[in-house]
Amino acid sequence: MQRHELRQTGALALSQQMRLSLHLLHMDGDRLRRRLRYEVSVGAGLALSDLAEPAPSVSARQALLAQVGLLRLDADQARIARGLVHCLDDHGWLSDPLPEIAGWLGCPPAMIEALLPRLQTLEPAGVFARSLPEHLRLALQARNRYDPMIAALLERLDLAAAADLPGIAALCGCDTEDAADMLADLRGLAPCPLSDQPPLPPPELELDAQGGLHHLLHPELTLAEGADAQAQALAAAVSARNRTLWRVAQTMVRHQRGWLLGQGAQKPLTLAMLAPDLGLNKSTLSRAIAGVALRSPRGTLALRALLLAPISPRLAHLDRTAVLRLLDGLIRGWPDSEPISDARLAEALARRGMAISRRTVAKYRTLLACKTG
Repeated sequence: MQRHELRQTGALALSQQMRLSLHLLHMDGDRLRRRLRYEVSVGAGLALSDLAEPAPSVSARQALLAQVGLLRLDADQARIARGLVHCLDDHGWLSDPLPEIAGWLGCPPAMIEALLPRLQTLEPAGVFARSLPEHLRLALQARNRYDPMIAALLERLDLAAAADLPGIAALCGCDTEDAADMLADLRGLAPCPLSDQPPLPPPELELDAQGGLHHLLHPELTLAEGADAQAQALAAAVSARNRTLWRVAQTMVRHQRGWLLGQGAQKPLTLAMLAPDLGLNKSTLSRAIAGVALRSPRGTLALRALLLAPISPRLAHLDRTAVLRLLDGLIRGWPDSEPISDARLAEALARRGMAISRRTVAKYRTLLACKTG
């Protein structure tokens, strides 16, 4: 009987410890820091160590102004660009007529028109748009999801709002699977890219220009003599959270280091691909990276931004560069006597082990035409 009670008590304690660990794992560094400060203030036997203070948060407009400062602009262009940042509405759009804005800034409308293509490359994607369709186009281009089919759909957003898949398919000349794919792309975009709230929590991790990964914020609890079981459990949970986050971040950065350093394209990477390498399930991985930001040569971004869905679920490790290379070769070698179409190119790619949709083929043909045009 006593042995049974010991086993039951031990299982209960383990369950409580696991719940505490999972709870802390889901917190970003800022929230965790607040929780630990509270626990230290009310609990005996605990002290914080190795806890750096984050840099002051910047607003989205301040972040845009900082990006403007990195553009190669002359003095007058820089003045206008900074003024345009303050002319953005809460969506991040230039919703007022350009002649009116030009009057505020004391410049010809043509100067704003000439600057806009450069300003529209800044983050977050979709800023400096003048309408919803333009905002969606910019955001889709940033994700490499803009193609002739979805361009046609942007002219009929009423079909997207009604989720009219047959109507979208008829408009764009595609099947309902591609129509559903385009609708999902639109629904995945942020409608309001600009706000006065900090876009990301303070970064906990940093990737330096040489590719080394470091802690910026590393909260740890130290135990004083006589610390009770609750304090010990909390300290153990914090350490477990930090170890898991570090392992996950190291693996994700290793996969995407070239892209983060500006030396290549982003590679397909999903939680399902990471799970076997780390011996963790997708739920734990999702908790570990939630709300965690990384500072890198590419800028400060959410750790989750290192994830990238593959071109095709059936070809999880297939990257865009390989598909573009093969597609370019197929187009160049296509017999002049035979008609070339997206459907026939998709069939040719499938025969070579790259089964991708006709819509993806259309998008990549557009990319190749832009490169060679």
